[in-house]
Amino acid sequence: MRAYEQILSAIHAHGRFSGTPSLARIRALLAALGNPQSELKFVHIGGTNGKGSVAALTAAALEQAGYRTGLFTSPYVVDFCERMRVDGANISREDLCRIAARVLALEQELSLPEGERIGEFEFTTACAMVYFLEQRCDIVVLEVGLGGQFDATNAIDCPEVAVLTHVALDHMEVLGDTVAQIAADKSHIVKPGSRLVNYPGQEPEVDEVLRSRCAEVGARYLPAPQPESISCALDGTACTIDGHPFRLRLIGRHQAYNAATAYAAIAALRDGGWHIPEEAAAAGFARAAVPARQEIVRRAPLLLIDGAHNADGVTALCATLDRLLPMGGISLVLGMVADKQYDVCVRMLARRADNIYAVQPDNPRALSSRQLASVIREFSPYTNVFDCGDTRSALRRALAGAQEDDVVVVCGSLYVAGEAKNALNNGVI
Repeated sequence: MRAYEQILSAIHAHGRFSGTPSLARIRALLAALGNPQSELKFVHIGGTNGKGSVAALTAAALEQAGYRTGLFTSPYVVDFCERMRVDGANISREDLCRIAARVLALEQELSLPEGERIGEFEFTTACAMVYFLEQRCDIVVLEVGLGGQFDATNAIDCPEVAVLTHVALDHMEVLGDTVAQIAADKSHIVKPGSRLVNYPGQEPEVDEVLRSRCAEVGARYLPAPQPESISCALDGTACTIDGHPFRLRLIGRHQAYNAATAYAAIAALRDGGWHIPEEAAAAGFARAAVPARQEIVRRAPLLLIDGAHNADGVTALCATLDRLLPMGGISLVLGMVADKQYDVCVRMLARRADNIYAVQPDNPRALSSRQLASVIREFSPYTNVFDCGDTRSALRRALAGAQEDDVVVVCGSLYVAGEAKNALNNGVI
């Protein structure tokens, strides 16, 4: 345990940003490791919201088809090891420590320009490439961290298929102020000669950017089909895609659109020679799960944890609250980071809640619980608002005050979601 904690401290010490936007640093680090990414095949998934769900659905279908499948996602919810999985199993702490120690040693030997250093996501991506090659993965489902053009995952060669999930406003300080600008950055995961699967229902300006990118680099543009006959319930979502019925564990109407995107990615892989029967796709979709994405963890009172942290994600959460959770009172355990559209998100959430327990996630970018409580009161003066400080205390108070037919929702940030799940897993609530 001590070695694991020391390695995590060393990884986190790299920092979020590490110099000018560039792929030079990650390419130098990968080259020092022997370019493990060059011996792997990838499904490369970018977008604003839905990346984790599409990645989980695609990986589960590939696993059911018999392929040894790697899955790289970010961020983690409870344990850092969640970020690297093979056939559904997290990397072991021992393997992470061993690989990270190797990468740390090689990192010290790199000659980078003055002011440049390896960032945390670049370091983690390099570790993942080493691990997936060691595990002899047939294919890796690779989720973009931020943007696309200069994201560390974009150091790979042409993927088997590139996928763009729903593009919306987020990380505007880095990617741009409009969805077209954001789409332009994300579109750089589309490489010459590749295939791009596009989410059904993108904004027209996003479609235009993605079609233009495909034309520019000679890539094939593959729009995902519209899902039909969508039926949502607390135990999952049912839909029909291209005439085939699917049942998902994932909750929310938006998950049918994510499933359609994953379905199109599987179809593109089939066209590329991968053998993935329809029954494997259906079985994989039925078992895929994503932590802290409208995840029900308790009932009576119902406790739902959702990591939605931008306006698009909160819109999907509100749709579920309106459609599926009308039975009793709604209490929110809410915390956000200050560089998100917290005012827009709070405005949507506050009017749906009877009680809101404001918290401050354990993160340098967190909005203080006092400031959050003040914003909530401004938008919803008749909602009961409690400044609780930390997530564990807030969740304990929310559950203690809830009746059996009430709903408690933990939301606003994946950091808050992780803190809540940690408290529940450790039995302190």
